[in-house]
Amino acid sequence: MCKKSHYTRIKYAHEPPSLLFRLLLVCALVALRAPVAQYPTLRTPTTHLTNDTTTILHHHHHPYINRSRAQISRSSNRSRMSKARVYTDVNVLRPKEYWDYESLNVQWGDQDDYEVVRKVGRGKYSEVFEGINVNSNERCIIKILKPVKKKKIKREIKILQNLCGGPNIVKLLDIVRDQHSKTPSLIFEYVNSTDFKVLYPTLTDYDIRYYIYELLKVM
Repeated sequence: MCKKSHYTRIKYAHEPPSLLFRLLLVCALVALRAPVAQYPTLRTPTTHLTNDTTTILHHHHHPYINRSRAQISRSSNRSRMSKARVYTDVNVLRPKEYWDYESLNVQWGDQDDYEVVRKVGRGKYSEVFEGINVNSNERCIIKILKPVKKKKIKREIKILQNLCGGPNIVKLLDIVRDQHSKTPSLIFEYVNSTDFKVLYPTLTDYDIRYYIYELLKVM
């Protein structure tokens, strides 16, 4: 009786308690099924980047990479900009004085040679008046410019000078400036015309096509 009891105690002393064994087994299974941490997937852009653009290894949903993609896309679009079929090299073939309006040296005329008769219109950057040349007694149009940057004034003057003599171009006669306020004015030839509000309702289909054709000749 005593030997049997001693054998029983020895037998169970070598077996782990069932509750502890089960707990260890569950922990081992959980550890085996847990996902292993991995580095994020990196991809290289499929588009070959040139010039000064740096190739970027990026993650798909990273906000910084999305901005970089947009910049790359804009850069690529600029490189594929369309090119005009005519006059693409007009400034290359012309001397610098033809297109460099910032270096234009404006020759100002005498404002006292002109008198305002009546106002005929206005725009965002100017007010337009019918005037008269007191020396020749000829009618003209006086375009008084509103305060704008000198660069814009020079650009408009240079364009008008370059276009002078072209088909259907109103001729620029003079450029004057008020001695005190320094307000510039452009003097144009007078063109007898009808107010567009009165003219437009009377135009036929043929009239419209004719005027569009004449406008395209200017361009």
